[in-house]
Amino acid sequence: MKEQKIKVYRTTEGTIFEIAFVVLTIEVWGIVVWLLRRAPEVIPTHFRLDGTPDSYGSPLGLVFPCLIVTVVGGCMMLGAYFPHTIHMPFKMTSMRQYELAIRMMRIMGLLMPVLTLAIALTCLAMSKPSAWPVLSVVGLLILITIVFTVLIYRAK
Repeated sequence: MKEQKIKVYRTTEGTIFEIAFVVLTIEVWGIVVWLLRRAPEVIPTHFRLDGTPDSYGSPLGLVFPCLIVTVVGGCMMLGAYFPHTIHMPFKMTSMRQYELAIRMMRIMGLLMPVLTLAIALTCLAMSKPSAWPVLSVVGLLILITIVFTVLIYRAK
């Protein structure tokens, strides 16, 4: 059975999330560019599970992963307008479930620039590099996914 496509219209909440995303993304990329200009020729680019760096490279090598994370955030913000493409481990049947799934996408999209900043700070700004800023944001993304999945499931 084919799922129905839900039409999502612009709302005040959606507009606030989108403006926040754009403003945060511009600010984060301003910080990333500023950090890149001040960075040494060699920076840590990979970390062990204990958080210590085990690979080093050029600061410009950091631009690509940060760009990917930013694009993913933009896709999540856009994906909120196409809730039929949001995959859950169960079938969504009520409008409340779709509303929660849309909100989850927007919150996670808004956290992508924060992840970009965490990556940049970890590799470019810390005197003693550690993976904890990145792991903290990833942990928050996992927590949001779990909480919203439970909320969406219960909203039948």
